[in-house]
Amino acid sequence: MRAWRTAAAAASMAVLALIGGTSPVAAREAAPDPSAPASVPAGQGPVEGRAEAGKSGSDADAQAVIRCEGQVQRPHNSTHVPGTVNVVVTVSCTAPVPEITTRAALYKNGQLVNQSALRTQRSTRGGQNNAAVRCSPGNYRGWMYFKVVFPPGYRPPTGSGNGLGQEVPISC
Repeated sequence: MRAWRTAAAAASMAVLALIGGTSPVAAREAAPDPSAPASVPAGQGPVEGRAEAGKSGSDADAQAVIRCEGQVQRPHNSTHVPGTVNVVVTVSCTAPVPEITTRAALYKNGQLVNQSALRTQRSTRGGQNNAAVRCSPGNYRGWMYFKVVFPPGYRPPTGSGNGLGQEVPISC
């Protein structure tokens, strides 16, 4: 599984964005329907990620950069649907964007047990999704994918990432 873009890669992408270039990482990650892997490599810790784009042209400056960060929350016993385990994934951007698409997945003891459909939210600064399963004792962790479509004039025009959250033991 691809790890989230590192801070160094994000910084180089921002530089490319500000000078009007494109990021090969962003192009490679813009899969049309990304699915969660069937299992999680043992010992892989939580990862974090971000996508960002800069406005190109004569009005571009340091404040013309939109940064979006994804977060996988800790899996937990649901209070909304008793008897289930739930994980929520969120994306938060520093400015409104035309579109944020997310997918959430839930793993139990390293094996995929459920994933959400792709969810697209439009004209927003944030997006979220969730995945849930009937509770049975085990070690759970979440996974997310996100893709952001930046406003016209921003480079690169899209950014995306995926990653795992923290593993937590859950009893029912």
